[in-house]
Amino acid sequence: MVAGEVRFLPQLLIKTKTMTIKVNRGQFSYDWTLVSEGKEFFLGQDAKFCKRVLGMSGREVVQAIGSNDLTNQSTLEKLAQFIASELGLNEEVLSSLEPWELCAQ
Repeated sequence: MVAGEVRFLPQLLIKTKTMTIKVNRGQFSYDWTLVSEGKEFFLGQDAKFCKRVLGMSGREVVQAIGSNDLTNQSTLEKLAQFIASELGLNEEVLSSLEPWELCAQ
C-alpha cells in the first residue's frame, strides 16, 4: 500500500451480519477480538496482528479504514470488515474456524 492510498471496503462479504472488534487494553498494547454472530475470534495484540497476519503496519490499516478512533463503534465495524476482506473471511469460513485460528501470538 502506498502512503496516502485509500482502500475501499468491498460490500460483498457479510451482507446481513454485524461484525465488530472488541478492544481490550493490555499492559503494553491493545488486544483485538473479532466478533461475528456471537462467535469471538481472538486476534492478539494489535501491532502483531497487523504485521504478522495482515502484512501491514498499523498506520496502513488506519489509512485503509479512515480512522484510528477505536472508541467509535463505526470504526470498529470498519476494522472488522477490513480484516474479513483482507483475509477472505465469509460466513462459511467463519463458521468453520475455531476461536484461536486467527491469532497472531
